[in-house]
Amino acid sequence: MGRAADRAEYMAGFHRDRPGAVAAVLGRSRAGDHNPYHWLSRAVSAQARTVVDVASGSGAVARQLALPGRTVVSVDLAAGQVQMAAEAGPAVQGDALRLPVADGIADVVTSSMGLAVISPAEAVLREMARVLRPGGLMIVMGPSLRPMSPADARELALLFAAMRARVRFPGALERLGLSTVLPLVGVRKVEDARERYRFTVSSREDAEMLLRALYLPSADTEQVAAGVEHLVKRVTARGPVALPIPMRRVVALK
Repeated sequence: MGRAADRAEYMAGFHRDRPGAVAAVLGRSRAGDHNPYHWLSRAVSAQARTVVDVASGSGAVARQLALPGRTVVSVDLAAGQVQMAAEAGPAVQGDALRLPVADGIADVVTSSMGLAVISPAEAVLREMARVLRPGGLMIVMGPSLRPMSPADARELALLFAAMRARVRFPGALERLGLSTVLPLVGVRKVEDARERYRFTVSSREDAEMLLRALYLPSADTEQVAAGVEHLVKRVTARGPVALPIPMRRVVALK
């Protein structure tokens, strides 16, 4: 089995076994008075009537975008995620590389974390562009390499050292070359923004929630336990600890 197949298998298992884990962390993360899902929703016009959310996870985007007269269709490969998303509206089990959605039906197509965990990115974006009507918007959001302060970097370095692992949130969007890829799938970038969110750890439960959402190279319970104990000690010694989650939002027009 090749590296790409190994990664796909790992991701499928992660979301099967931990539905809603990533959404729980992002929903608790803050920049001022908002979380990343609020930020994504601000790019969606109130006039948008049909939205398709790709790699929807547990339906956080559908919940955020719900409006009278608007239909938000969640699409995800993991059955557990789809079951959770269905509580927010229409939800379909399907592969982001072969969306079970007709051509040109969406006013807006979104993906909050899909490009961070599904490859190849160009194939995902091409499918998103296919289901988008001419003049519609594609909005993608995911982890970013910046902005991050020196204090943020130090806090992460301490956590990673305690876990003795190269740990990171899902792959940063900078690695995907979106400025090059988007024109290839027939859309034009009209906005590219970044925001720094923080997840605050105040208890053991918070630490476990955060580490449950990290994509580790393997399901190493000892690494997770070490990370939890490190954060608990930091909280005990200095009070709540805020860990950075930089995000990037890209909007493109078809």
